[in-house]
Amino acid sequence: MDTLPPYESGKINPSVGKMDIQLVVFDLDGTLVGAPEPFTELKKKLKSRLLKMGILEETLGDFTPMYETLQRVSRELGIPFEELYRHMVELETERMERSFLFDGVVEALDLLRERGVKLAVMTRSSRRAALKALEMHGIKDYFEVVLTRDDVPVEALKPEPGQLRAIIESLGVEPTKTLVVGDHGYDILPAKKLGALSAMITSHDSGRMSFSVKAEPDFEVPTMVEFRNLIENLLDTYVVVPAYNEERTIGGVLEDLLRHFKRNEIIVVNDGSRDETKEIARSYGVHVLTHLVNRGLGGALGTGLAYALRRNARLILTFDADGQHLVSDALRVMKPVAEGKADFAVGSRLKGDTSEMPFVKKFGNFVLDSITAIFAGKYVSDSQSGLRCFNQDCASKIRITCDRYAVSSEIIIEAAKNGCRIVEVPIKAVYTEYSMKKGTNVLEGVKIALNLLFDKLR
Repeated sequence: MDTLPPYESGKINPSVGKMDIQLVVFDLDGTLVGAPEPFTELKKKLKSRLLKMGILEETLGDFTPMYETLQRVSRELGIPFEELYRHMVELETERMERSFLFDGVVEALDLLRERGVKLAVMTRSSRRAALKALEMHGIKDYFEVVLTRDDVPVEALKPEPGQLRAIIESLGVEPTKTLVVGDHGYDILPAKKLGALSAMITSHDSGRMSFSVKAEPDFEVPTMVEFRNLIENLLDTYVVVPAYNEERTIGGVLEDLLRHFKRNEIIVVNDGSRDETKEIARSYGVHVLTHLVNRGLGGALGTGLAYALRRNARLILTFDADGQHLVSDALRVMKPVAEGKADFAVGSRLKGDTSEMPFVKKFGNFVLDSITAIFAGKYVSDSQSGLRCFNQDCASKIRITCDRYAVSSEIIIEAAKNGCRIVEVPIKAVYTEYSMKKGTNVLEGVKIALNLLFDKLR
């Protein structure tokens, strides 16, 4: 990274730099612990016991999910629910007595506790079985709340949001500051319904339910070992927002970012603005770095990336200040880098919803993408996108020499030249009359192309 130009800054807090995750809620069976006996076997054993009680197989149906089926059978046949339910609890507890703790669990819990993150368990297991597992494996004391199916009405159980809502409210945390971790769609759906973040553990088959539910988590990792790396990446993420005369939009952009990111992890680079951009940004309590003169997009990004690297950021997200990006898309762009599947991700408007993208911008982007590809040796469908995510290693290898808009192409070229694994993530660009006046136009595109040619052929 080039030497930083002079800038004004507020006080630097050496402890800053983490995504605003204040609470992590774990599923239990299949996420923290597993058992040699799959759920399908438990279901068979319970069904066998009920058949021996004289309950007809057609009454039980497909027996999915088991707890709700027991409640229905109790109502239909007039059998006391506790008489049926005790069999399920006994079998669950016996299964938990043979359970094992997944690799990486303690390390992940230790990291979260060290970072001051609150921890809870949300499970459809009985309280007796859940506590047996937590105590047996020595992890019960990590959790401030353990909420089982015995603690809430059946209509509140996941996949409904009531169980998760009860945990969040009891700990006084906002849903957007919560991360839900599980191995099944039943764990992810409540998070989606409440606006919380979610992470799926994909290869812990020993605790998986006998049926699947389609749900799209924000993040996916194979095991708890990789989850620890994921959470460390998320807790050390910075957002760089280059801004030049953006007083009309900077407040709204920061409000959106603050849903998921901490104030002290957002860096606004005020690039010599002549309006109230700096004052508005400072009023939100974020870091504001001010160029005394306007240096252009390249100069602003160079300052922001260098600052984030000096704060030891593991991930760096760049986000435009004119309101054309969605925070939900920012999370999607972060996903492959946070998961360790890529070093550099670019949000591509051309791969997403282009309905609002004017033809002149589509054509201009295509020309610049093609020129960029010549120097990068890799075609990126939206090289001019301002929504990007780098890991620390890739960001540290990028040398920015272009002060103006040519920096977007230069970043692609530098990332490719240095062997960074590059992926594209479809995003939606929000075009307004205001944002249309910003960024690149045809004339600016010609300048970018010429600058690239002159710079790279030197």
